[in-house]
Amino acid sequence: MAGNQKQSGTRSLTPKPSETPGTGAESPWRRVKVGAIIFGVVLALGLVLTLFGGGSSGKGAPETRTDSTPTSQAGGSGPGAKAKTIKSGVPVGYPHTKDGAAAAAVNYQVARSSPGYFTDQALRHQVLKTVMTSSALAAQQSQDDQMVKGLMAALGVTEQTAPDMVMRAASLGTSVRSYSEDSATIRVWMSEVVGLPADKSKLPVSGAYSTYTLILQWQDGDWKVATIDQAEGPTPLVSADQSASSTEDMRLANKEFEAPRYAG
Repeated sequence: MAGNQKQSGTRSLTPKPSETPGTGAESPWRRVKVGAIIFGVVLALGLVLTLFGGGSSGKGAPETRTDSTPTSQAGGSGPGAKAKTIKSGVPVGYPHTKDGAAAAAVNYQVARSSPGYFTDQALRHQVLKTVMTSSALAAQQSQDDQMVKGLMAALGVTEQTAPDMVMRAASLGTSVRSYSEDSATIRVWMSEVVGLPADKSKLPVSGAYSTYTLILQWQDGDWKVATIDQAEGPTPLVSADQSASSTEDMRLANKEFEAPRYAG
């Protein structure tokens, strides 16, 4: 692994090209533990991915019309699947269609994958109030608050280092597993980058791939999230001629490049 280098900074979560795919070391995200609490799932890196994919108490509507065909364009943000407006920084107002549900799933998960979501409780609550169903909101908010507190401590993030925290996620594709007028089950394949670019960071900036399964319900004229589950996603090998960037390079890149925009 690139993470075996002596320098601090980013590290690859994939095995060396000489290793057999699927036999690489366990992702550092999987090693982050806070107490004995572990989500069934972050943003990938165990606890972070757990937070991203934490389940909620809301019950999804019965699934109908199974369909594993990918939606048009990454994130399902093809023609007719754009959000109408922005609320609490999150695109909302999706078409009552399959593509609309897919676009909502991607954007809602991206909204839960920003540094501000983890460092600003008020923002986190606004995002959850915007994306969750009414029955799932309270449980998800309590769950996310608890895990964020533990995660920040586990990563060693302080008030002074919080502005440097790296937390990004982008959709690589979607698959509609089922769809009806009342409910949709969407799978989202995402790449994630998380960590603290510091010389003695407990988690140097690391990358991972995950697959999220979101059950959405049509509520109050829009798609809302009822449940979220996470699993490890298809993970590629890193090119043999690539190596992890230094801590300083990653810190500068995080400031220079804007985070991926919402899908629609």
